[in-house]
Amino acid sequence: MTERSRDGRLIVRMFPDHAGTVLWSGGAVDLDDARLSPGLQDDLRAWDAFHRSRLDPDVPSHAPEDEHEFAVTGGALAGRVADELGRGVEVHLMVEGRQVFRSAEPPTNPRAAKALHVRAERQAEEARAFTERLGGGRWYAYSPASGDRFSPDRPAAGGTSDSVRPERS
Repeated sequence: MTERSRDGRLIVRMFPDHAGTVLWSGGAVDLDDARLSPGLQDDLRAWDAFHRSRLDPDVPSHAPEDEHEFAVTGGALAGRVADELGRGVEVHLMVEGRQVFRSAEPPTNPRAAKALHVRAERQAEEARAFTERLGGGRWYAYSPASGDRFSPDRPAAGGTSDSVRPERS
């Protein structure tokens, strides 16, 4: 499911080498579906290809300057993504920790901003519909080794309502 920042901005994560795309927002975001500008899409694909060819963990060794170039380029690209998507979005670059990029301006690419917001709304609606279909089901944790099931809504013997109690299946 899509995430939002504390102030309601849609969170888009940016990182390489996952699901054939560098963008993630409630799941992998295909660059064509994101409707980013063609130049930005090309640059994001090149950034991902650079990672696969020079920094992939399966590549025996890589130069430290490659890591630096990758991080600097990623920062520049994250800023461009944030600009295209505008003030309703936060871009989290997941390279060397996490850097957050935000724009205070309207989107420079309204089509892309709309595409991602519509996607997020659709995911939220699907999650709501799924929750309704469950009809108030219970959450629990199961330990296959012991066969115990732990329910957060049942107090342990002599415990408080905050404790959990194992149940035998």
